[in-house]
This record gives sequence, C-alpha cells and structure tokens, in this order.
Amino acid sequence: MSRSRLLSVIVLAIGLAAFLFIRGCDERLPDIEVADGHIHVRNESDQEWRNVRIWVNEYYAVSVVSIPPKGFIREPVKRFVAAQGQTINTSTTPVTSVVVLATSSNGERVRIVWGSPQLH
Repeated sequence: MSRSRLLSVIVLAIGLAAFLFIRGCDERLPDIEVADGHIHVRNESDQEWRNVRIWVNEYYAVSVVSIPPKGFIREPVKRFVAAQGQTINTSTTPVTSVVVLATSSNGERVRIVWGSPQLH
C-alpha cells in the first residue's frame, strides 16, 4: 500500500471515529424520568418555566416555583401529596404517569407527559 493511500485511510478512520463520538454525545436525556424513587424533570428549552405543577398518577402533586432554562429538578416521589393530604405509598402504588404543567417566561403554556394520564 502506498504512503498516500495509507494516509488517506488513517484520515478517513479518524474522521469516522470523530463523527461517531460527536453523534453519540448528541443523545438527549428524557424530559421526564422516573428512577430511584425520584421524578426528574428537565427543562431543555431556552425559557424559564414558572409556576410548575408536577402530577404523579393524576392525584398526587408537587409545586415548584421555577425550573431554569437547560435546568432540572429532582423530587422524591414520597413528597407528592393528594388533595386530602395523603402521600403516595411507593411500595404498593407504582408511578404510572407524570404530567408537568407550567408557564414559560414568554407566557406560553408548557405541558409535558410521561406515561398515559387521562385527566391532565
């Protein structure tokens, strides 16, 4: 193999490796994630979310003042409370849906869903 052909193969291999590495870094995290007894909500937008209300299984809720742009919150599922003050019993009740309702800093409504809620 000639020296110029070998150099071309090496440059191509390095370029391909760089492309695959950069492409792998573009993998986006989910907007809502339920893991380890916590609800993770990510705001991937460029707008602050205000007056955030997070509903779990449509009956249990937590309020958060805001989530900054490109920011996130992590709330323990045990912290979610129903209207009559009951907390969710995570040992007997699995999380089946999460709905995030908020207002963006430009006044638009934000609604993000995980699972299959019926009410929100």
